[in-house]
Amino acid sequence: MTENGTEPEGRTDGPLLDPEISESLEADDRKRPIPGGEPGCPLCGTTLVRHVEKHRAPRGGASPFRVRLVCPAEECRAWTVYDW
Repeated sequence: MTENGTEPEGRTDGPLLDPEISESLEADDRKRPIPGGEPGCPLCGTTLVRHVEKHRAPRGGASPFRVRLVCPAEECRAWTVYDW
């Protein structure tokens, strides 16, 4: 957490989710890509936080963006990322 009480963008100090779980979360997230449409964390049930980021490295697809889903629960912090 930063000094002003906000989370650093893309903070991912928890476990990276398994590929099968990540694919399922991506499919759920793509169905409702609006604020409030984020899926729940498969490990603890907390609503995930969606960060849309510009790729910082060479990317695999045509989109310049990726989506990072992060669990905001301090005891969990699970995360995944996918190309938009």
